[in-house]
Amino acid sequence: MQFRYKALQRAREPDELDSPMLLVTPRGWIAVFVVMITMAGGLFWSFADELRISVSAPGLLTHPGGTARIQSLHTGMAQRVLVKPGQSVTVGQDIVELQDAEGELRTVTSPFAGQVVDTTVSDGQVVPVGTTVATVERTDVTGDRLVAMLFVPADRTALISPGRLVDLSVATAPAAVFGLLRGKVTSVSRYPLTEEALAGMVGGELAARKYSAGHAPLMIIVDLIPDPQTRSGYAWSTTQGPPVRLDSQVSVTASIHLGEQRPFDLLLGR
Repeated sequence: MQFRYKALQRAREPDELDSPMLLVTPRGWIAVFVVMITMAGGLFWSFADELRISVSAPGLLTHPGGTARIQSLHTGMAQRVLVKPGQSVTVGQDIVELQDAEGELRTVTSPFAGQVVDTTVSDGQVVPVGTTVATVERTDVTGDRLVAMLFVPADRTALISPGRLVDLSVATAPAAVFGLLRGKVTSVSRYPLTEEALAGMVGGELAARKYSAGHAPLMIIVDLIPDPQTRSGYAWSTTQGPPVRLDSQVSVTASIHLGEQRPFDLLLGR
C-alpha cells in the first residue's frame, strides 16, 4: 500500500491539542449581535409603543333628515316633470304634472323642503297611484347641517359611543391630496336598520345595497368639526383641505377611532 508523502508526514506530527480552535468567525458574531439588537428593539416596542384601534365603515355626507321619496296620490300620464336633480324645492312646490283618465290635470307636490336627488318618471310615462316620482334630500328638520351618516354592522359597534373621533376619506377630495375630514360621533342608533328604513335614508334599494353588505347595520351620525380657516369650513388632517365647499350625497369611508393598545397586550389577547 502506498501513501502520499504529505499524508505520512502528517501522521508523524503530534496532535495540536494546545492550539486554539475558531468556533465562530467575526462575521458570524456580527450576525448574532444584529439579531439580539433586533429582538431587544422589538421587545421594547411591544411594551412602549401603542397601536391605534379603529373600525372602518362606509357612509355618505348628507343632512340629518336624510332622503325621502315623494309618491303620487293620483293615477295618470306624466305631462311634465317640473324639477331636476340638484334643484331646491319648497313645501308645496309642484314636482310632476299628470293628466288623469278624464283629461283633468293633477299635480304631485313636495310635502317638505329640500334638494332633489333624483326623478324617477319622464314625460309621457303612465304613473299609477303610489309610484315614486322623485327623491328629495330633506333640509327642513330642526338643527339642519351637513353630517356624515355611517352604516356599521351591529357586531362591530360595541365600543362606538358619542364623542369618538372619526377620520373621513371623501370621494370628491382624495385623501392623498387633501387629507382626511375630521368629525366626532354624536349618535348611535339603538336598533339595526331594516331594508326599508335604510333605503328610505339613502334614496332607494339600489343605493342601500352598498351600505348593508347582507347585514342590517346600525346608523351612526358624525358631526363634522368646524374650522373657519379652511375653504370648506371644516377641519382636515391637512392645513387647508380641498379648495371647495363640500356637497351632500357624497360617499365617504370612515375610520372610527376606538383607542390605543400596546402590541404586547394585543399579542396576549387582552
